[in-house]
Amino acid sequence: MSEAQRLSELRIVLMGSRFAGKSSSGNSILCREEFDWKRSAQCVKRHGEAADKHITVIEDPGWWRNYTVEFSPELLKEEILLSVSLCPPGPHALLLVIRVDTVFTETERKAVEGHLGLLGERVWSHTIVLFTRGDSLSDTSIEQHIESEGQELQCLLDKCGNRYHVLNNNSRDHTQLLEKIEETVAQNYAGHFELDREILQEVKERRRAEEKRAEERMKRMKKQREIIRSQMSHTQRLSELRIVLMGSRFAGKSSSGNSILCREEFDWKRSAQCVKRHGEAADKHITVIEAPGWCRNYTVEFSPELLKEEILLSVSLCPPGPHALLLVIRVDTAFTETERKAVEDHLCLLGERVWSHTIVLFTRGDSLSDTSIEQHIESEGQELQWLLDKCGNRYHVLNNNSRDHTQLLEKIEETVAQNYAGHFELDREILQEVKERRRAEEKRAEERMKRMKKQREIIRSQMSHTQHLSELRIVLMGSRFAGKSSSGNSILCSEEFDLKRSAKCVKKHGEAADKHITVIEAPGWWSNYTVEFSPELLKEEILLSVSLCPPGPHALLLNIRVDAAFTETERKAVEGHLGLLGERVWSHTIVLFTRGDSLSDTSIEQHIESEGQELQCLLDKCGNRYHVLNNNSRDHTQIKQLLEKIEETVAQNNVRDDGHGSQSPRSSIGSSRSIDSGVLKRFGSIEVYPPSLSGDDWSDTSSLGSSVHGSL
Repeated sequence: MSEAQRLSELRIVLMGSRFAGKSSSGNSILCREEFDWKRSAQCVKRHGEAADKHITVIEDPGWWRNYTVEFSPELLKEEILLSVSLCPPGPHALLLVIRVDTVFTETERKAVEGHLGLLGERVWSHTIVLFTRGDSLSDTSIEQHIESEGQELQCLLDKCGNRYHVLNNNSRDHTQLLEKIEETVAQNYAGHFELDREILQEVKERRRAEEKRAEERMKRMKKQREIIRSQMSHTQRLSELRIVLMGSRFAGKSSSGNSILCREEFDWKRSAQCVKRHGEAADKHITVIEAPGWCRNYTVEFSPELLKEEILLSVSLCPPGPHALLLVIRVDTAFTETERKAVEDHLCLLGERVWSHTIVLFTRGDSLSDTSIEQHIESEGQELQWLLDKCGNRYHVLNNNSRDHTQLLEKIEETVAQNYAGHFELDREILQEVKERRRAEEKRAEERMKRMKKQREIIRSQMSHTQHLSELRIVLMGSRFAGKSSSGNSILCSEEFDLKRSAKCVKKHGEAADKHITVIEAPGWWSNYTVEFSPELLKEEILLSVSLCPPGPHALLLNIRVDAAFTETERKAVEGHLGLLGERVWSHTIVLFTRGDSLSDTSIEQHIESEGQELQCLLDKCGNRYHVLNNNSRDHTQIKQLLEKIEETVAQNNVRDDGHGSQSPRSSIGSSRSIDSGVLKRFGSIEVYPPSLSGDDWSDTSSLGSSVHGSL
């Protein structure tokens, strides 16, 4: 590149996820503190002089690194599209900011590609990957980091024409980066990036229309509040307020409760039960109930029965009933049709009258910066607007980093006035029915716990004279997203299994509780797909899984999430897929409940009893063997107890095999011991089977040679 081709001006757009280091990078490029670290919902534009050039830098608002583009708010997507028009005629380069000190996952790659993809396919020829936190590399080269990270990062760099730079934001040396930007311009024939004019015009027109509607909405709300306040002027102010917080998980209910009560009353641990707290604020006694949250993309039929009961019971915990229900929704993520249905379904458990007592409480308000909540509402579209209409256009935005809640309390009082000074009260018959059901479930849960304890005591007494196993072989089975990989990591006390799905079985080894442990993770099925809808490859892997730890597994751990409903369809899916291994598989199966942290102080037995017959039927099929696991905790006690239960299962099967508790040399899933040569040809080499088992040892083609020492 000749001296004549050197640019006297550079226009740059910084893009990337939140906390990636965009502001710091902008400051490094401009050699001074032009960008502050506060998040903004709008692009920020700054100018400066560096290396004899006039430099314009645009910083885009960031997306959440683990959220693909469909989960980002419309306002963010619009800002990404508008950013490239803020430095006309267009940016010379887009710097895609990625931290070098964190793993770059498949989800993050998809998030990057989705957000930059909004600008069209040409954007990639103008993009340079800018690695931040370069000081953390020490004497490791950026190339070594790239190669060690694997295909996700390498795929992204290929997409960007292998253009990258590593920046240490503690140092202000940016000469090489500016040179690379000029080289990128040269590669693009001295051209800049320009968004398709029709797309840009459409975005600008949409933004103007949204701003106009936002202004109208603000005026309507103001007028509505003035009318209510005028009607309240002659009434007595409330000395007490009773509030119920509802919403999906991670929406910010606990933080909102703390903001309302002006102190840390609610902790951020999830609970399967309602939490009740009291406090004084604005000369009022305030009672706040936090109901447990649902998964934001789960409609009510996928929520556990225990959660539905808690939602119904929540409104009875502040008698005679709450003055308002605050429906908590995050402002920094998209509000989708699925989320709207989830909200509608869960609140409708309380009856149609609930909507007249509901205020939408937007959290993460700090992410809006100087953008109004009305503009966010108008940009998000009809799903959010429908919800607000349903709630009588009552809403409030809360910045949980600030404890100013005066306006929120005023809006609650206005809601009470709209409801003729009345509170919300659930139909008494429904409430009575729920309370009776809960009492019956708690009684049955206690009985189940006693039965399990007695059952284990009998087995342990039979084991007292037998030798404990020095080796355990385990197969993990279950649907996708059930937590098999996390369970495997918990059992082996190390990150042996990654969370990427695989179409094949994965085998890992480790040491735990003075035992050599082999764990096989079988690929998962879709929880709502029965076996006839699963691909043949998956069925083959399920059949092969039990042969990968010869002479066979001591137990199969059937992973089931405790934070989601267990439906009839899911039961049929489980029975169909495990049924491929033959009827005897059930005597070797333990149900392993994952996401145990969501139960909090609720017993697993209470969850089982509340879920009903589908789950109970499955547990009966497994001989009432189950264990609950919190995969967020590496508590060795829970793993020790699980391994003990596996040994007890082995002991039970030894008694069953020979009638008096001695260890039988081998037994198989199925009624006999042969593998049809056609089956072997179909599933691959016979080398996966124990050499001691010759073809003459088997006589039934219904099972795929899943033999076990003292087990399957």
